[in-house]
Amino acid sequence: MAAEVAPRAAWAAAQRGELRILDLRTRAERSRYGWPPGVPKVSLVRHLVDPEGPDVAYLCQHANRSKLTARAGAAEVAGGFVAWLDAGLPVERDADQQR
Repeated sequence: MAAEVAPRAAWAAAQRGELRILDLRTRAERSRYGWPPGVPKVSLVRHLVDPEGPDVAYLCQHANRSKLTARAGAAEVAGGFVAWLDAGLPVERDADQQR
């Protein structure tokens, strides 16, 4: 099972350059809910086959898909993007979502 990293701890570690957060969510999820600033969207299929190592925390919407990447020592953002939002962490949105 992947290690869980609380959203605030993941963001702080990413800001210090100690952790990379990779977003496994779909384009539709990112479009609808936004995404953490500077966090790249990556292919779920590619990262299921070849997940990155212990300096990575995967993010998905509800922390379900991210559990599938546990091999290679990767972590997951606990609670997914829902928990990210609940923690009040920064979110980027498309211009048409800025209303």
